[in-house]
Amino acid sequence: MVGDFLTSVGVLVSEDAGPLSSNALLLPYLCSLLGAFVLGRFTGDLGNLTMPVNCGALFLGAAGATWLLHGIDLPMDHTIHQPLLVSMIGMLAGAFAMMWWLHGNKAHV
Repeated sequence: MVGDFLTSVGVLVSEDAGPLSSNALLLPYLCSLLGAFVLGRFTGDLGNLTMPVNCGALFLGAAGATWLLHGIDLPMDHTIHQPLLVSMIGMLAGAFAMMWWLHGNKAHV
């Protein structure tokens, strides 16, 4: 089920960058789940939606960064270290957006 979801998300990218494989999105998915627990302590409370909204924002940030930066060749291991670094950069952008949007139990509209 998760593999089908990641494959369908990977196809929804532009023609220039090419589709992302589900293997490229597995690391951002796992990191966003773990990061949503941590981010929940720094954002406001949306009740039962806090965890899914935080997880979604982190996943979109990580997947977006993976998609935008997949052609960059950094001098490090391309199987774990580079995707992890790129995912962390995207998750930071998603986390800062969520902390701004849900600061002090008020959602900025």
